Parts: sequence; structure tokens; C-alpha cells
Amino acid sequence: MTKVLQAIADRLVERLVPGATAHAVTCRNVGSQCVPGSCAGKPNYTHYRMSCSDGSWYWAYGHCGC
Repeated sequence: MTKVLQAIADRLVERLVPGATAHAVTCRNVGSQCVPGSCAGKPNYTHYRMSCSDGSWYWAYGHCGC
């Protein structure tokens, strides 16, 4: 029953904000990558790979240096 209610809520939210859902999507850090490029006087910077519960992922800026 919870999945049915979640699906209904998602459809209602989708009409108000395309691409959004009513349930929360959680993302967590699953790794990092050293990227060459100037960053506050350092020769490189760190990106973190974030993996989300909806199956999506993205790179998030970490910090200067690595």
C-alpha cells in the first residue's frame, strides 16, 4: 500500500514540479577523483562521486588539492 501512495504522491508532485518526486532521494559518497586544474594556487582538485537512491549519480566538488 505504501508504494501505491508514493506513486500517487509522485504523480501529483510531477504535475506541480516536473522532474520532482514526493519521496526523498538520498545520495552518498562512493569514491573520489583527482582532477588536474588550477584551484586556489594548487595544481589540482578533488571531486567526489555521489550515488543516489534513485539510480542517478553526479560529481560533487570536494576541495582544492588531492
